[in-house]
Amino acid sequence: MQLIKNSSIKYKLILAIMSTVVVSLLLVGSAVIVSERYLSKKSMTEQLMTVSRILADRSTAALSFDDQKAATEILSALDQTSTVILACIYDRSQSLFARYAGDRLQICPEIPQTDGHQFLDRYFELYQSVILEGDLIGTVYLRATLRELDKRLISFIILVMSIVLLAGIVSYLMANKQQATISKPILELADIARQISARSDYSVRAPRGADDEMGALNRAFNNMLEQIRKREVARDTANQALEEKENNLAITLDSIADAVITTDAEGCITRMNPVAEQLTGWSFEDARGNTLKTIFQIIHATTHKPIENPIQKVMATGETVYLSNHTTLISRDGTEYQIADSAAPIRNEDSRVIGMVLVFNDITEQYQLRQAAAKNERDMTAVMDNTPAVIHIKDTDGRFVFINQRFETLFHVKHEDIIGQTPQDVFPENIADEMQRDDIKVLDAAHALESEELIPHDDGLHSYFSIKFPLFDEQDHVYAICCISTDVTERKKQEEQLRRSQKMDALGKLTGGVAHDYNNILGIVLGYAEQLSEYLSGDPRLEKYVNDIHHAALRGARLTKKLLAFSRNKSPDAEVLDINALLSEQQFMLEKTLTARIKLVFDLEDDLWPVYLDAGDLEDSIINISINAMHAMQGAGELTIRTRNERLNELDARQLNMAAGNYVLISITDTGCGMDETTRDKIFDPFYSTKGDEGTGLGLSQVFGFIERSGGVIKVYTEPGQGSRFNLYFPYSHHSVTAVQMPTKGAVLNLQGSETLLVVDDEQAMAELACEILTARGYRVFAANDGEQALAVLRKENIDLIISDVIMPNLDGYQLASRVQQLYPHIKIQMTSGFADSRHSSMKDHTLHQNMLYKPYTSKKLLEHVRNLLDKDRVKTDLIGRTILVVDDEEDFQELFRLSLERLGCRTTLSGNGEEAIAFYRQSLESNEPFDAVILDLNFPGGISGQEIADAIRVMDPHARIIVASGHTEGPEMTSYQDYGFSGALEKNFVQETLKQVLEQVLSPD
Repeated sequence: MQLIKNSSIKYKLILAIMSTVVVSLLLVGSAVIVSERYLSKKSMTEQLMTVSRILADRSTAALSFDDQKAATEILSALDQTSTVILACIYDRSQSLFARYAGDRLQICPEIPQTDGHQFLDRYFELYQSVILEGDLIGTVYLRATLRELDKRLISFIILVMSIVLLAGIVSYLMANKQQATISKPILELADIARQISARSDYSVRAPRGADDEMGALNRAFNNMLEQIRKREVARDTANQALEEKENNLAITLDSIADAVITTDAEGCITRMNPVAEQLTGWSFEDARGNTLKTIFQIIHATTHKPIENPIQKVMATGETVYLSNHTTLISRDGTEYQIADSAAPIRNEDSRVIGMVLVFNDITEQYQLRQAAAKNERDMTAVMDNTPAVIHIKDTDGRFVFINQRFETLFHVKHEDIIGQTPQDVFPENIADEMQRDDIKVLDAAHALESEELIPHDDGLHSYFSIKFPLFDEQDHVYAICCISTDVTERKKQEEQLRRSQKMDALGKLTGGVAHDYNNILGIVLGYAEQLSEYLSGDPRLEKYVNDIHHAALRGARLTKKLLAFSRNKSPDAEVLDINALLSEQQFMLEKTLTARIKLVFDLEDDLWPVYLDAGDLEDSIINISINAMHAMQGAGELTIRTRNERLNELDARQLNMAAGNYVLISITDTGCGMDETTRDKIFDPFYSTKGDEGTGLGLSQVFGFIERSGGVIKVYTEPGQGSRFNLYFPYSHHSVTAVQMPTKGAVLNLQGSETLLVVDDEQAMAELACEILTARGYRVFAANDGEQALAVLRKENIDLIISDVIMPNLDGYQLASRVQQLYPHIKIQMTSGFADSRHSSMKDHTLHQNMLYKPYTSKKLLEHVRNLLDKDRVKTDLIGRTILVVDDEEDFQELFRLSLERLGCRTTLSGNGEEAIAFYRQSLESNEPFDAVILDLNFPGGISGQEIADAIRVMDPHARIIVASGHTEGPEMTSYQDYGFSGALEKNFVQETLKQVLEQVLSPD
């Protein structure tokens, strides 16, 4: 349709004529075709109805006499008819009687219908009744093809279309000839109009034409062209003058360095100069007609909130508007410019506001410089106010001109109060004079100088490291002095503590090394002295000599132990302690040590937390501090020992140079002479003593080493004439003191043996001594001087246990142990050492470290370690076959107890509640096979309690041995199990060895 719409009038006329002719012929042809089709069907129907009647008449005899052959012959006459493709005769019972098929694929209907006919898609069907004397004796069925009718229809359609095509061609030729009369004048006028539009030549004229409508149109068109030509001449003259003015104005605006934008009364852009285009990001072509608000988007430089566009105020008031210096222009691409601008109204000759002119310029660089300067000032003020250093500035006359907030806080002054004051107005005279002398030195030197100053604080004098430097003006003249002071009091304390620790560490390494070699020598002396004592039982004089040697060696061993403790490489004897219990045990000894003139006062907190410490080291430390306190008290005095649970938060811990957490505090306070600061700072230094020749200077050094080794902290508070207080902080231990108290005495251990042992020691005498001790007890012993030799022996001999020194050449004891555990995992290992160095704590096998045998050792100690290690994991015969009743409501613990007890050789009965457990125990008594022991949980939700179960069992059997088992390790039933009638207590987080020990304790004969 669009193509037809855009076609010329010539083709529209031709198309209209042709369409009329063709459509008319198509309608007539369609009517002819429909009529012919109808007549053909009617003719075919009449013809076939005639044939069917003839067939019905002729077949009456055949149907009457049931002569199918005659009927078939009658139907065969249809061969002369090309349209009939199927004929069927049915008898009176509607059964097929005779059939004719012009097409073999045709099939007669099963049941004939009543008289009638119908046209289907491809066939014509007809039913005709056969009547004889009014009686229906059969039915004739005909089926004819419609091919002849379809061929006739197609022929008619082809004929009609041929006629239509021929008529269309003829109509086109005639229309093309006749349309020129109408379309030619119109096309000529249209062509003239296009020429005028293309060339703007209004001198062209259309031909006059005839006196009809087209002629009148041409004359009117020519008159219009003349009017347009006159107006064009006038307009060109005016435009030329206006263009000259515009050019002059454009040159003027483009020459201005500021951005200029003009608008009309509605605020739409009418002009922009290049500077305005650059700053706004809009070209004049894109901006023309847009509102000023669209292209001139301004916000406040600080708040970034939109600023009211000046055009509203200018148009409303008619006054010039100036914007503030904090105006930011957002250009089209998002670039921000800081601008200064003004907007003024544009008035016509009647003084009416018809627009606005906006003039602005880019002041971004100047604005950024001002902002940077302001930011630098704010940043510098923030830095100085938030730095931990004390900062102040004084002029050359010594008056304060600036102080930071740290200065105000520390010295309790306000900025406005101190400005203009001198140090003499703020600080003590001696400190102020020292400050003034330092200031004069800086002024004279004209460069930075460093110094240390003592400044009074609320808690006393603090040491400050100060750097002072001059400030110069543009003429390089000093106009002020700046001082930055850092409090180094704590740093100096930490440096002193580090120096002390390093000194202790260096001295410890020296003493530790000496102790290691000394232990080997003592081991040889002690061992052979014991061997000699066995052979000199008949000579008292020689026995005395040997005993003297033995005691001297033991004294040397004790000295070595002190050296190792001093070096912080002492053997690990730490355990979970109740400090209150330890102090109570030591109270009598402390009172005797302090003598009667010193009153000992204990102030012990109830429920003191447990700690993990070496009890012996703690005892030594308390005695050491107490003896020093006694010496500091001339005449009568008082020594107070307090214990407290302390929860230190971050602030409290930071003041003590400790980590925040829970600690147990031991505070030892005396009423002695006290110490000055110099003495207090040196008391932990090795060999420092205030007792002259009477003191060694090692006592408090050992205390310091022990506390540091234990992860604790020691603080000393003292004043001359006011006494001293030593505060010892130890970390709280999450473990509790074991509830099962194992007997310290039992059956004498059989130290004899027949196993094969390997002694590995680079000290030949120590190796020979160990071999002699072990051989005398029946062991088969081999010796090696280092790890490589030991591995060679292991490849040849079947060894049960290795006794190896730690420090050896080639392959040391730890490396040997690692190789043995990989190659011979069944062999047990006993490590020995004369120096418990730092490698002990890093051993992968914690068991070897815990079972370390330290030199010098006695023969008995060696034999006990060997025998215990060989007997480890062997079940004692007194546990084999024992019957144990386990009562616990948790199936997991029942299974754990069962497995552990079966590995120990015990027979187990499990019960999940009290009623069942009581019934089991009653049955065992009735069968005269009572349980040897009962392991009983305390808590049974919804049932009788563990205590009630125990009471019921004891009623039946007063001699029942009941072990309480609980996860509440601090409950009274666990810590004081005897008071509740239990024979023992077992923590539920047990290992098999702990279970074994508890059973052995409970089942041992009284």
